[in-house]
This record gives sequence, C-alpha cells and structure tokens, in this order.
Amino acid sequence: MSILNTIPDPIRTQLSGELIFSAKTDLQHDGHFGEQWVTFTEQDISVWRADGSSSMTLAFSELKEARAVGGVGGGTLLADTAGGPVVIARYTAALSSVFGFAAKLLTAMAKDEERPAMSEKEFPRYCPTCDHPLLDGTQVCPICKSKGKVMARMLRYAKPYKSRMIMAAVLLIITTVIELIPPFLTKIMIDDVLQPRTAGSTLMWVVLGLGTTSLLMAGMQSVRGLIGVWVGSKLMGDLRDDIYKSLMRLSLAFFDRRQTSQFVGRINSDSEAMRQFMTDGVIWVAGETLRVIAIFIIMFGLDWKLTLYALLPMPVMIVTSMKLWPKIGRRWYQQWRSIFRLNVLVGDSLQGIRVVKAFGQEKTEMSRYTEANHELVRHNIRIEALWQVMFPLFSLIAGIGTLLIWFNGGSEVIGNQLQLGTLMALIAYLAMLFGPLQWVSQMINWASHAISAADRVFEIMDTPSEVPEARDPVAIGMIKGDVVFDQVTYGYEKHHPVLKGVHLNVKAGEMIGLVGHSGAGKSTFINLICRFYDTDEGRITIDGSDLRNISQSDLRKQIGVVLQETFLFDGTIAENISYSKPDATPEEIMRAAKIGNAHDFIVQLPDGYDTKVGERGHRLSGGEKQRVAIARAIIHDPRILILDEATASVDTETERQIQEAISRLVKGRTTFAIAHRLSTLRNADRLVVLEKGKIVELGTHEELLAKEGGVYRKLVDAQTELSKIKGVEG
Repeated sequence: MSILNTIPDPIRTQLSGELIFSAKTDLQHDGHFGEQWVTFTEQDISVWRADGSSSMTLAFSELKEARAVGGVGGGTLLADTAGGPVVIARYTAALSSVFGFAAKLLTAMAKDEERPAMSEKEFPRYCPTCDHPLLDGTQVCPICKSKGKVMARMLRYAKPYKSRMIMAAVLLIITTVIELIPPFLTKIMIDDVLQPRTAGSTLMWVVLGLGTTSLLMAGMQSVRGLIGVWVGSKLMGDLRDDIYKSLMRLSLAFFDRRQTSQFVGRINSDSEAMRQFMTDGVIWVAGETLRVIAIFIIMFGLDWKLTLYALLPMPVMIVTSMKLWPKIGRRWYQQWRSIFRLNVLVGDSLQGIRVVKAFGQEKTEMSRYTEANHELVRHNIRIEALWQVMFPLFSLIAGIGTLLIWFNGGSEVIGNQLQLGTLMALIAYLAMLFGPLQWVSQMINWASHAISAADRVFEIMDTPSEVPEARDPVAIGMIKGDVVFDQVTYGYEKHHPVLKGVHLNVKAGEMIGLVGHSGAGKSTFINLICRFYDTDEGRITIDGSDLRNISQSDLRKQIGVVLQETFLFDGTIAENISYSKPDATPEEIMRAAKIGNAHDFIVQLPDGYDTKVGERGHRLSGGEKQRVAIARAIIHDPRILILDEATASVDTETERQIQEAISRLVKGRTTFAIAHRLSTLRNADRLVVLEKGKIVELGTHEELLAKEGGVYRKLVDAQTELSKIKGVEG
C-alpha cells in the first residue's frame, strides 16, 4: 500500500515491521502546534516526535476499533481498547480527511476486514508556493492567487460592449469637466460681478452659464445611466449564462459533495457583485480619480499655499482608512457567511417542508432560523456600526482642512491679499475633493467584494468534470443494446468501493433484474450505465464501444430512466411527460401515458394533461408521479431501459397494470430493472444477485430459487415470510 508521507530516516530505522501507513500531524498531544508522526505496521501503532524519539506505542492486539472524532478547528484519532479509548493523535481541520481514512484503515485491520484503498482525494493538497492548504475542489491558492489576473478575466466580459463603455467613459470625462465649472463661475460672479458691481448683463451671462452646466450635466448623466443599465443587464445575462452552463457541464459527483442552495447565490448574488463592479464600480472609480486630479490642478492654480493647508488632513484620512480596512474585510466575510448559512437553512427546511410537518418540527426549524437570523443581525449591526462611525470620522478630519482654509484664507481676504471669490471657489473644490477620498475604503471593499465573488464564480467555471466529454466521440447511431461490464470497480469514495470487479455480458433485448440487500450496489450499477459516474477500474461498453468514447448526449438519447426518487418539474403533466421529447405531439404524449397506465387518472383531473403538478410534483400522489415518470421514459423510446424501483410507490393493482405495460415496453429493448418486490422480476431473462458490491449469483428466477441456501433463495424466503406477517397483521 502506498504511503502518504515519506517519513524521516531516524523513524524508519526504528520500525518493528513493514510500514503500512504514515502521516504527519500538526498538533502535539497537549493541543499545541508541533510536528509528530503516526505510523502503522502489522504489529503496532506508533507516534513519533520530530527528533525520532517515540512518544507512544500501541500493540494491534489491543485494538478493537478506531474513530476520528471531529472538533472545533480540528479533531482527534482515537483507538478503542479493552482499557478504554486511547488518543493516538490530534490534528487541525486541514488533516481531517487524512485521519478519517486512518481510522477506517485501523478499524478494517482490527476486524480483519477488507482494507480500504488510498485515494488522492483523501489527503490535503498544499500550494507549492506558500504551502497553504488548498480548498476541496479547487487548484487556486487563496493566498497566492493574482488579484490582477482575476480582475482582468472579469473585465473580459465587458469586451463585447467596449464601444458603449467607451461612450460612457467619454461622457463621464465630459461630465466630470462640466462639474468643475460651477465653482469657477461662482468665483467670477463674486470677484468680477458682485464686488465691483458690474452691469447686470454680465451677471445674466454668468447665471446662464451656471444653468447651462446644470442642464448639460443632467442630460449626460441620464444618457450615461441608460448606457450603464443596458451594458449591465447584458453583462449580467452573459455571466449567469456562463455560470449555469458550467454547472450543467459538471458531473453528479460535484453536486454530491455540495449543498445545491449555495449555487443559487453564485448565479444571482455573485454575478450581480461582478456586474456592479464592472459597470458602476470601474466607471465610478475612473471618474472620481479623474475628478481628484483635475481638482488638484485647479486648486494649485488658484492658490497653492492654501491648497497645501487643505491637504494636511489627507495623510490622516488615508492611514485611518488603511487601519479600518482589515476590520471591514473580516466583518464583510462574517456577514457573507451568516447570509449563506441562513439561505441554506431556509432552502433545506422549505424543500423538506413535508418532513418538517410530518414530524411536527416547526418549532425546531423556527428556533434554528431564529438563531441563524440573530447571528446575521449581529454581524449586520457590527458592519453597519463601523460604517456609521467611519463616515462622521472622515467628515471631521476633512472639516479640519476646511477650517484651515477658512482661517488662513479669511485672514488673506481681510488683508486684501486674496479675493473672496477665490476663497469661496477653493472651499467648494475642497468639498468636491474630500468626497471621493472618504470613499477610498469603500472602493477597496467594493473591488475586494467583486474579486471574491469572481473567485467563487470562476471556481465553478474552472472545475473539470469528473465525467469529461469525449474529445473525438464515436458515432454510435441507433444502438442494438449489447452491454458489457468488464471487471468494473467503482466507489463514491475511492477507498471504499461499492462495486468490485463486476463482470457481466448483457445481450441486446435482454431483461436483467438486479437483486440484493440495500447498499449492495444496485443503484450504482445503473448509474454507471448512464455514465453519471466513470468507473475507477475496468470499463463498460455498449455495442463494443467504451462509454468514455461515446458522446454523453448521444448515449442518453438512447437510455430511458425511471429513477427510484421520482422528480417532476413545476409544470403541466404534458410538459413533464414530453420532457425528453419537447416536440412530442399530443397524440404521442397520450399514447405514452396509456402505456404507462397514467391516462385514466390524468383525464379525471379538472385540467387533464394541462394540470400543474406543483414543485417536485407535490400535487400528485406517489403512484401518480411514478406513472408520469414511466410515461416520460416511454416517450423517449429508448434502446436501453432502466427501471430503478419503478413500481415502488404504487399499490398492488396499479403495479400489476404497470407490469403489463412494462412487459410490452421491454420487448426489443435491453432492460435493467431493480424492484423491491422480487416477484415482479420473475419475468426477467436473468437475475444478477449483488452482495457487498460483487456478483454472487447469476441466473433465471427458477434457477436461483432452486439453489438451497443461495442468496436469492434467502431473499425470497425472507420476503415471503414478511408478506405473511403483514397479511396476519392486516
């Protein structure tokens, strides 16, 4: 078996036997940070200090079981012995997967069971540059990532609309210049018109100039705003499209490990944060930067000494902003986590509302929501309180510069060294200057918020599918339906295979019944046929072509599936039946419903085939949903049919009728069927009996039933006995 870490030579030379497993911990037994090594051999479990001295040894003969117990920020590897639990190692959260595997390995060794195989997914990955742990499912280090590259990639979305954005930028420059005119006109009015008491015609022209600038500003801001709305909406649409397409491209394994509610936020909230930054943020930052530069030039031109007085508070503002910024970043992250937790909680409870109601857990769910809501309120208060303190503080600092200008400039006006209009213009420009400077931290936060959102979005886009599309797919045309499992091994976790070395040849048109206890690998078997997952070892072929070499869309066009968990979309019955064939005619929909024995109950509904089924089909009974799902598979007209507990949710009479329909449907099609009632599989050409992921029996119903002490015989006998008990109870 391969080893996780290469252990130091001083430890290796002291091992009592062949090394089976080794791992480096990052905590000592007392919980303090420090390096230790854990080694397993066939004889004992040992813990070593970094200098090669042993700190603990436990003989395997004393071990009953091992457990990895999680805690806040880390966990503990415990060994259960006759004398009680023994702490083997402590570790931080980054190593949880390593010692989770170690616990499974120790337990298997102690109980003399099949040992789990190591998988790269079990072990933490580190950034090659800074040695920081990488998050699951990503190759990007949060420490070393280039914010510039993320920004550049984000701005590429604006490229198709660059002409309109250039137009908006030009309007922004003109608007910024026009905004600087009124204070200068005010100076002219005071110094050249009002104080000398010039003719009223000059006053009229100055006032007209002020009015014209206001009119031009309003017009250009409106046009710029309309362009921003158009570009922003287009950008948002492009982003949402790309995120959703990326999600659809990913394999089921990606979603198995994640909560689906988090992706709603990524599609909506994160794309909106990126859009806001690209359309509003970039233009706003550019405009404010341009305005600051222009104001500096004008103020120095009017009076450079007074301008220097005005700028004295600026270093204090910048330093204060830089000091407060880390706190703002942390509090923004805490608030985001609280919102995420609340959204997940709401999504879970509403999706499972029937379970909540069935068990009377409304108060529990309300209590959980209240707790999460209080946490969000607390974080909202903390971040908003910081803003509310920050802006008055900046206003106070900015006000010091204004007071300095008033005092020194006023003294010069009294001494006839400065004109009043010039002083008033300087005061006006100073107010315009400190506006953007107060928002320095906001701008930094805005950019950081957008970059974090972009990271989460690009993580989805960059995640490779674990079931990749074939580069040069084989053209399979209309398949016959020969299916071969060639020594197939697969596990959702690679160290814990669900199917082990499965070999099976299925001829076209044959009906195969899959039988076995819960967890034997039946559903995994059919998931692999659909290529929802790729095999870890071996291969599956259809008509001699490896599934990996067939286009996924071509493959699934020829496979009809009725899954164990019936899912209907929130639409009409007709729309759900024709889901796999959107251009189906009403006659085709009705024919499929009749074959699936759904037509009779559908026509009795007030709206018939136009009846809305509700979210997840909650307006229909379990049996009705199942029959609609069967009709959906029938209209697909598949060459390979998969029935995963297709009659699990129907009564005996309905099941009989559906079985008759299925018996007609399976003719000429390769069929794989799983059924909870073994009697429904007696018409199968062959039964495949799975136990612990392996095929243990193969044959017809009669052949397997004739085997005394066989696995299938025991299953049938147990189910027969259970039916008798139910009959007595009934």
